[in-house]
Amino acid sequence: MKQLVIIACCVALSLMAGASGFDKRQPRPTGYAEAGVAGEASRIAFERVDDRAGLVYDTTAHFPHEAAPEFEVKRVAVNGAEAPAFVVRNRGIFNGNRRVHGTEDFSVSVYTGWEPGREYCMLVAGVTSAGTAVALEVKGQADDKSSPLGLGFKPPSGDFPYHSATMTLPRETAEPGAVVKVELDGKRLDGKFCSYVRCFNVGIQDPRDAGQAEGLEGETYTGRIDGSRDFQVVVPCDWVNGSEHTLRVTVALDAGEEEVYEAKGTAPGKGGYWNSAWPHSVSIALEETVGLLRQGEPVHLSLGLFADDVKDPAEEIRVVTYAPKDPKAGDDGYVVAPCQVTSVAEWRDAKMLDHEERDAETGELVHRYDPATTVDLVFLADVLPYEKKVYQVLYGNPDAEALPLDTDLKVEQLGDKYAQGIETSYYRMTTALKSGAVETVTVLGEGAPVLLEHKLETNGAVHWNPGVYAPPTPWVHASDWEWPALEQISGPIMHRTRRYAPLPHMDEKAVTAGVSYTFYAGQPYVLMSSIMEVQRDMFVKAIRNGEIVFNHAVLDEFVWMDPLGQVQSLPLGDTKKHPIHALEVPQDTPWMAFVSREHGVGFASIALAYENTNRYGDPASEAQPYIYVQVGPWIYWSRAMVYPFGGQNLTRVMRARKGSIYLEENAWVPFRLAEGDDPFAEIERLTKQLTHPLEVSEWMNVDDRTPEKWVMPILTMPFDEGVAGAVSAHKEKKEQ
Repeated sequence: MKQLVIIACCVALSLMAGASGFDKRQPRPTGYAEAGVAGEASRIAFERVDDRAGLVYDTTAHFPHEAAPEFEVKRVAVNGAEAPAFVVRNRGIFNGNRRVHGTEDFSVSVYTGWEPGREYCMLVAGVTSAGTAVALEVKGQADDKSSPLGLGFKPPSGDFPYHSATMTLPRETAEPGAVVKVELDGKRLDGKFCSYVRCFNVGIQDPRDAGQAEGLEGETYTGRIDGSRDFQVVVPCDWVNGSEHTLRVTVALDAGEEEVYEAKGTAPGKGGYWNSAWPHSVSIALEETVGLLRQGEPVHLSLGLFADDVKDPAEEIRVVTYAPKDPKAGDDGYVVAPCQVTSVAEWRDAKMLDHEERDAETGELVHRYDPATTVDLVFLADVLPYEKKVYQVLYGNPDAEALPLDTDLKVEQLGDKYAQGIETSYYRMTTALKSGAVETVTVLGEGAPVLLEHKLETNGAVHWNPGVYAPPTPWVHASDWEWPALEQISGPIMHRTRRYAPLPHMDEKAVTAGVSYTFYAGQPYVLMSSIMEVQRDMFVKAIRNGEIVFNHAVLDEFVWMDPLGQVQSLPLGDTKKHPIHALEVPQDTPWMAFVSREHGVGFASIALAYENTNRYGDPASEAQPYIYVQVGPWIYWSRAMVYPFGGQNLTRVMRARKGSIYLEENAWVPFRLAEGDDPFAEIERLTKQLTHPLEVSEWMNVDDRTPEKWVMPILTMPFDEGVAGAVSAHKEKKEQ
């Protein structure tokens, strides 16, 4: 019974401790202030050069707390020589006043430039607060200098976006010189014109070398070893869990000899290359730069792969990241990201591949081409704020089958190929039977669905433009198309439709336009991009873009972000009515929305890209572009590039130059207003996210097929820029 009571008390104390997060009742390590607890033995440690609190040191004397009472360290001497500077720490905590507490183990660190095998004696002297002198002494013999530290292995990271192996040569070993050869498992890595062997002079410089060494610090692109710091060689290495590797580095020493450093190592049991059945990979480094959490963010890639390495990209490609702390990670620590291949194009031109070409000077065969496959894909990435994260695209497994993906993106055919219903967790949109333009929008998510539509005139679509009014031709819009050219890509991650045709009711050499919609799984927005080109000189009353039209059934307010970053509002019930513009806002307004606070919903448009240019180098025809809001039987906004019809003197026409091109991209967001003081917080967050996409960079290892020497491109004529005798395409005039 007594034993049971003791156990119960212990459990109760344990629960009490867990509630506070820190249990002060548990015994603390040796060296703390418990009475009668012995501290660590006095000793002197000879260390690698490091710094603490601005002091470079390499020798530390350790003392137990019972060695001395509380006192202030006044002087330190090593082998009778006064140390000009020193650091005092109590149980590892720096004390700027150089005071020893007397209740904790303590240490004193100095720089000695110790030599192996030599005896050292450190004297630590000071006085207590009562004026009593304290003197402590500790002796020791320095060990031999350390040897190469072997091989370290790391999974991909932001700095090294690939599996890597690292050899570190300590300063004591790294004599001045230059790396001339690097071999991993017997294979040379640096024999070609390009290489991913990276070399670094790292760590703290030994004070003895100050002024004598070159002072190199950080990465060296010539493989130069400074000799006053540690030297690291980092190489790509597709290690798998537990694999063994050997790295050999040959250095041409300044003394005139060559030194070969060899390190062997066994890779750790986790974090290795995902699966050797996929022998080829491309690393993709993503960087988040504005402090937002990215979840399931679509990342588009276009990869150029050796055609002989990939059989069926849609079946075999995998996108993975090593993230062992991610809840989505498997037992191996990897997350397999949802991925969709959107396009594949193979190049295998037999005539060019079989053509024999020799170097004019050496007579050697020139290896200029390899069969290649361009693969476009999209995958969903999770990236923390300000994180730099690496995903790997793996391929080369001909036996692989596509992974089944179940997402919230659903596409329903409502008639022929133009009429579709596209639905996610956030919205449902339908497209028109003949034009393919967005016709209805339903806000989903929490709460009852809310339908937003137009359906009051002509085609009744929600999205109308691009559009042109060039009398005597009637005013025409892309939403007036009847069966334009249509292409689409559909899958579990992305659904995209692209329509292209001359604007209707005009001759085919007047104005052409293209519109694409891109829908993503798991995302609340739809991307709309449009392009319009004037094919011949013409006179117009209107060239407009980006028009969105709704009826009055739900939406009754216009909100927008002004140039000062403030959200502004215009109630639409009591405002100027058609034909007068209710409001005009700048052409580069970051976002705008029609909303209903009563229904708690809205439809926003976030500006992502807007460019007016001209194919032939002339200025694009534009007349002080702006965005305006109109209130009539309907409500709409539109971007006016050339719009004399919208002014007071509507009888005018204006020239539209041949070759004028109007391009824009917007993100449409059907949304529910947020609760609290900022109902548009989600739109502001999405604006920041979409206007600051993840930074994307690619890394691919040097392939064995890549020629050792750089291959001069095919030029219209030889050139040698920037030197005497350079050849120019301009013929010199001969004197008469």
